[in-house]
Amino acid sequence: MSATGLLTPQAGSLAHGTGSFASAWLAYLASFVIVIALILLSRHGLKYLEPYLLKGRRTRSLAIVESLAIDQRRRLSIIRYNSRTGLILTGGGNDLFLGWMDEQGSSQPPSPPSPILPADLHAG
Repeated sequence: MSATGLLTPQAGSLAHGTGSFASAWLAYLASFVIVIALILLSRHGLKYLEPYLLKGRRTRSLAIVESLAIDQRRRLSIIRYNSRTGLILTGGGNDLFLGWMDEQGSSQPPSPPSPILPADLHAG
């Protein structure tokens, strides 16, 4: 065999190896772009499907009627449970249920919950 005969297959395999590396790299890049596109499309699609997916979890008897931000952490909310309306304070160190409001439209705010004193525990 001649020296040129030995170089020809090696040069051909070297050129073929570079081409397969480039095509494999392009295939990986295309796969990455497709995966990213599918992730973005699924996020967009879930926005439209979310009301249908959560339809069974909704309750008609409990709703937030109105909410007011007192400061950055605390919020005062009026809730409605069936025909009753209540007032809750959320945020801060703990959440408080302030009581049920009168349905006849009285202008008095609900009375705050009374604290439980140690003497009350022993009287019972």
